[in-house]
Amino acid sequence: MKFCTFTLATPLGAIRRVGIAHNDMIVDAAAARTACLEHSMTPQAAMRVGEAQVPSEMLSLIGSGPLALEWAREALDHIATTGQETTSLGTAILHKASGAQLLAPIPRPPGIACFITWSAHIEASRDNGFAMLNFPDSNSDMRAYYKANPDAVEGPGTTIPPPAYASETDVECEMAAVIGVGGRDFTIEQARSAIVGYTIFNDVSYRDIQSREMAFGLGPAKGKDADHSNVLGPWLVTADEVGDPQALKMAFIVNGATINQYDTSRMTWGFADLVAYLSRAQTLAPGHIVTSGAFPGGCGLDAGIALKSGDVVEMRIEKLGSLVSTIG
Repeated sequence: MKFCTFTLATPLGAIRRVGIAHNDMIVDAAAARTACLEHSMTPQAAMRVGEAQVPSEMLSLIGSGPLALEWAREALDHIATTGQETTSLGTAILHKASGAQLLAPIPRPPGIACFITWSAHIEASRDNGFAMLNFPDSNSDMRAYYKANPDAVEGPGTTIPPPAYASETDVECEMAAVIGVGGRDFTIEQARSAIVGYTIFNDVSYRDIQSREMAFGLGPAKGKDADHSNVLGPWLVTADEVGDPQALKMAFIVNGATINQYDTSRMTWGFADLVAYLSRAQTLAPGHIVTSGAFPGGCGLDAGIALKSGDVVEMRIEKLGSLVSTIG
């Protein structure tokens, strides 16, 4: 399934709902579950039970475990079969995807860990004057990551405004794993099972600031840490639909022109390994984001191009879709 978080207009203002992609429509997951239950209970009871079984907030949904996802799939199948457009109480189930405002699938994750998994990206950064330390040896038990700001998450289709203190805006095409029920001290197999799905991550960077602050041996800090600088979406695609996450094609596109392509099979460590490492003596909560880092050539820095205001940047990953943003 392809989940999203979208906004729904109400008399009291916009509210967030969890949706599921279906053809050219978005199915309201909780409303669909309500409709699925209406044949066995009153409409009022169906609404209460439906919202409890398939919550309309993403962290609650994925934190409820595999059974909630199974109920969501049953609800989707019911709507796909019946074409029912509203619940008995009049709640809309189907929304045109073209008219829906998508937010980040996880609007406010509990944490974001940005790993480095491709040595060539580090080498390119070093060649461009960044004070980068050594990339961990592939046989090492160490991994390297920094913590991004979960309060700076933005969704698809937005304009990224550069902060006043920076003059060189860049983006990085990355894939991200999303934790489901959570836990700590995972084995590799447990970590693989803990991943509920995957999404696309655009790691917005301000290179003129990043290069200066990393010379101190810390960071990145304000070279990446600004509002709107962590772009996620458009979908949270469940792990069963993705299949092997280490067998996906990736592309970095600017103004419709493909700048570079790569694939996830060449990551030094896979996502299960990264999640297991992150979970050492640390509890990972539902919705925690674990990113791959930029693939070689998957950012302006590596590709030798300078992005400018008005450029439309696109991160495209097989099975996950396309994440589009505009440089402000």
